[in-house]
Amino acid sequence: MRFLLPILAIAACAEPDEQALQVGYRDGVTSEGISGERGNVLISEVLWSGSVKGTDGGDVYDPDDIFIELRNTGARPLDMRGWYLEVRGVEYRTYRLPDTEIPLPVGKEIFIAAKTDGCFPEPDVHLPALRLPRNDPFSITLRDIDERLINGAGNRSMPPFAGGYDLVMSRSMEMANIMFGARGNYPHVWHHYTDKEVDVPNNTKMLAECRALTGASPGLPNSPDYSGSFAAGGLD
Repeated sequence: MRFLLPILAIAACAEPDEQALQVGYRDGVTSEGISGERGNVLISEVLWSGSVKGTDGGDVYDPDDIFIELRNTGARPLDMRGWYLEVRGVEYRTYRLPDTEIPLPVGKEIFIAAKTDGCFPEPDVHLPALRLPRNDPFSITLRDIDERLINGAGNRSMPPFAGGYDLVMSRSMEMANIMFGARGNYPHVWHHYTDKEVDVPNNTKMLAECRALTGASPGLPNSPDYSGSFAAGGLD
């Protein structure tokens, strides 16, 4: 007993506050919604080829008018302040989202645009420095505030999977409704924006004069996939 008493005395003197120095483990509940889980947020659309605006003086092509759309497919709302986008292609750039609140409700989309004076005047996030390669291979990686991998799109060894500018119209690269294996780094997951009429217009977040020649659905559900992809469809 005489050897155990000193040890017991030391243990009894421990302060309760010392537990705050221990390593904290994320439980997915107490992170205030600013941390994500892999695959719960998708890079769902990329307009890398710029926009086309119709004017009285002729059509105006703006290659720098680009955006990246994100969709929350998880079970809880998120606040994406401080998250990261990594773009790898001919250059490697990292963009950090602003520290102001960026809400992303469950099942909804937000979009991050490079400009507010182009076809997309009211993006959810404005990143003036945002640049994407045109016609060259590139990949996009989304990381949460803890720099954990959330989702990816594109492939640095392959040309863009979809979208582009054909000297008349510019179209975005949209993620198809894939039942299984919906990983954004594979080409079968993506299709060109289609102008097939739908019950609810999905291009209302761009200027009216851009809608005829810019095929995109920023911040709204993607257009139907008519590419014939073998993996497209829904569980119903």
